[in-house]
Amino acid sequence: MDFSKYQCQFCGRPAKQYVFAAFCCESEDCVDKAREERGGPGGHMKAKMHGDIVNIKDE
Repeated sequence: MDFSKYQCQFCGRPAKQYVFAAFCCESEDCVDKAREERGGPGGHMKAKMHGDIVNIKDE
């Protein structure tokens, strides 16, 4: 992937990496913003979880 075509989604500097579904520069602050925007640790999995609790009883 040619990162020179992209800018950091948070500060506008040239992107150096693609982390947490965002183009980011090398700044730790921007990487942290990308992680929080994605939902924090496990955020992509938390977003998939939905619905009610299903109780399964053995009879």
